[in-house]
Amino acid sequence: MKSNKKGMRMMYTGRSKEWSGKRSLNGRCLIITADDFGMCHSMNEAIMKLWDTGDITSAMIMMPGPWAKQAADYAAHNREANIGVHLTLTSSFPQYKWGPVTRDGRVQSLMTQEGYFWGTSAEVALQAAEEAVRTEVRNQIEAAIRMGIDPTHLDSHEGSLLGLAGGRDFLELAFDLCEEYRLPFKLPRNIVNQSFLSPQMRELFQKRIHSADRRGIPLIDDLIILPYEQEQGEGYPDVRRQLSQAIQEMKAGITELVVHPSRDTAEMRTLTPSSAKREMEYNFYMDKEFRQLLVDEEIRLISWKDVREQMRLG
Repeated sequence: MKSNKKGMRMMYTGRSKEWSGKRSLNGRCLIITADDFGMCHSMNEAIMKLWDTGDITSAMIMMPGPWAKQAADYAAHNREANIGVHLTLTSSFPQYKWGPVTRDGRVQSLMTQEGYFWGTSAEVALQAAEEAVRTEVRNQIEAAIRMGIDPTHLDSHEGSLLGLAGGRDFLELAFDLCEEYRLPFKLPRNIVNQSFLSPQMRELFQKRIHSADRRGIPLIDDLIILPYEQEQGEGYPDVRRQLSQAIQEMKAGITELVVHPSRDTAEMRTLTPSSAKREMEYNFYMDKEFRQLLVDEEIRLISWKDVREQMRLG
């Protein structure tokens, strides 16, 4: 799930009775998740380094990504690398493309004439047949399992399952798969309080959260994610200040801090003008001041695997 253009800062002020009654993950719990594992080599290198140094607790793999094989091989041989499946239906970079893992005509509505995914979530909402979505996302989960990954949770790349762009969501379909594979889903409860939502979308998310609770699917309480784009003049001190402030403002419950780490390489600069910011985020999670902040704030680090195991025990 991505932020809106101004970034997303969500603080949860209540708890679901269905889930809080089952869990022992109390206090201020933080999942540090690396996004887009498998998208490109530069991001893979950064994420694997963060795993090796113990500076993240979870990651999300994009099975249609051009570098998914390297990411999956790493995860399969590093059992402490807790990996969720970043269900992907969009390919938004102009010159760096990918398409479905499903290799037959059942998912034709998910593709452009060139055979790639649509470029935006709004196009997915407009064009995608529901059964095509179900087929493709199931096949992405199965592909991850075949490659040795034990998925910890499900998530939606660029929010294409959430309906934020086109007003048409596929969350009930995703929840069906969560029940089948016994996995949590990444949906922040406090999304219903975000100012960028219309009243109709707020009502829709309230219904979906209620559905997840009824099905026994755990959701996170809060989400911290910086705007993807680098603002003019933005430097590392700005990134560190924003993320440190967000950590200090955390409430009780499960918060996920999402990072898009990469090295500022020639490869990454061909993909985004914000490649320098990707390296800033990478550096922040190895910053000793960040680790000390977590100690000072008495933040408990957990992973999506912890959430999944609580679900399965319940």
